[in-house]
Amino acid sequence: MTTGILSLQGNFLDHTRSLELIKKDYILIKQKNDLKSIDSLILPGGESTSMIKIQSNNELFKKLKILINDGIPTIGTCAGLILLAKDVVDGETSLGLLDCVVERNAYGRQNESFEGLVNFLDNTQMYCFIRAPKILKTGKKVKNIAFIDEEVVGVQQNNIAAFTFHPELTNDKNYLSWLKYFIEEGKNVRSF
Repeated sequence: MTTGILSLQGNFLDHTRSLELIKKDYILIKQKNDLKSIDSLILPGGESTSMIKIQSNNELFKKLKILINDGIPTIGTCAGLILLAKDVVDGETSLGLLDCVVERNAYGRQNESFEGLVNFLDNTQMYCFIRAPKILKTGKKVKNIAFIDEEVVGVQQNNIAAFTFHPELTNDKNYLSWLKYFIEEGKNVRSF
């Protein structure tokens, strides 16, 4: 069982540490041929516009879209959420698979990044929000799974889970336990 981590740009190496902590194999995805042997996927934080431009000539995102539509467990953090969203305010829609509207850099510039207490699966943990997007609206089939106060900061739709924050920077026990089960079971992981 191998997890593919999109590694065009951004903080993909932090996700490798999360997978190492739960003893899961991974491969860094840079081109469409790297997708052959994966059964789960992580789209990391970084700069969504740069990721879209970097891959534009090699059809990588077309292949990713097929895999995700076929049900591969997929996690997006920060820019990964932006890539997955059906509608992006102040940005370009890319994969367009997650029924939500997000706003890029909704909390401000880099120096306005912050840490906040997030309730994720009935556990409260401090997580990092770095030039984070904001989830403005979700579709009927999207479950809200993480909150900062009343604001939704994590969602799940079938085999896709996405977060505005960076759980891979904290690697707390709650997140690592969820990660292990999610990449193994996808949409059937624990009831939210």
